[in-house]
Amino acid sequence: MTEYKEAIPAGGGKITYHVNAKGIAFEVSGFMRALYFVALSMDGRHILCAVPAVGLGQVAVQPQPSVTACIQSDQQSMWGRNCPRCEKYFRTNHVVPEITHCPYCAEVSRSVDFVSKDQRVYLTACYDTFARAYRERKTTSIGEEQISDVNSAWHYAEVKQQFHFTCDTPKCGTETDILGDYGFCPECGRTNSRKLFNQEIDRMIDRWKQTDHDTTDRNARKEVWEDLTVKSVSAFEPFAKHVRLKLLLLPMTARRRKQLDDLNFQRPLAANESLSKWFDVGLLEWPGNTNVPRRTISPDEEAFIKKMVQRRHILIHNRGIVDQEYLDLSGDTSFALGERIRIRSAEAKRFLERVREMGLNLLDCVEQGFDW
Repeated sequence: MTEYKEAIPAGGGKITYHVNAKGIAFEVSGFMRALYFVALSMDGRHILCAVPAVGLGQVAVQPQPSVTACIQSDQQSMWGRNCPRCEKYFRTNHVVPEITHCPYCAEVSRSVDFVSKDQRVYLTACYDTFARAYRERKTTSIGEEQISDVNSAWHYAEVKQQFHFTCDTPKCGTETDILGDYGFCPECGRTNSRKLFNQEIDRMIDRWKQTDHDTTDRNARKEVWEDLTVKSVSAFEPFAKHVRLKLLLLPMTARRRKQLDDLNFQRPLAANESLSKWFDVGLLEWPGNTNVPRRTISPDEEAFIKKMVQRRHILIHNRGIVDQEYLDLSGDTSFALGERIRIRSAEAKRFLERVREMGLNLLDCVEQGFDW
């Protein structure tokens, strides 16, 4: 198995620009695992567009005048990409059609805008070969056998990233290699976070089940219920921040953008209030559509969430000891000032279920509630 950060070489092969009576023809020969064609401006400074592949004997349609070049994949049939907005690197097997979504920041742009920095050097080598053929009026090639220290840029390598995922959106299946784990599919723009977030909540519920069934020591059980209460929101926060990246693509004032960027998902009900006011979406309700039925968190469950979020806060910041702020904010009358809170088994599980529901409500509202 290829290790993280290990270089994955591109394939071999040869690029030839043939000079003939009609002009200069482009040829690819030798072994390349996968490739696609691009059109370069006549000065070699700009990638104009991807050139669709055509059948034998057909002529590709591309801007004229332009220079044809190609970008080959690495040995795993994937291409490195750099986002034009955040500049972060990823690998994917999606390079055409024309639009790509950044898995990190959700930026949407032309696929050729994502051509990696190393590949741009590679394309410069292609262009230089074309220019030499044009200038000298003779067929000119460049290939693996000509790689040297002064010409090593021709043969680049991609770099394996930490997390590989396959988009499970129907009829997509794009493969992507990213740092971290949450990411948007470069082809369809859907996030992989639904599956990963559900898996994380499932693991916590499995831990709850095992503890509830196997553990009899009261203190040991108490520690697990408290830990799950803390970690449930710790799981929700990065998930919600990831989903928020889609909202940050929408046109808005600089002031509103900063407010959205500063939104604190450790306080989900306050975040819900802001999102409902700004975008008519939130955490407590998904209105439903033909694909996903409606989900609504009732007022009683909202009050429960409010109480549990405040319990989590004092578990982290006050060793679980009730202070006046907790009494003022939680609406909880079951504990007195100075008393240490107790989280019961059923409360820990119920809170996990509500956290999952809030996350899925937010995701569906953002992913399906807008015409992206």
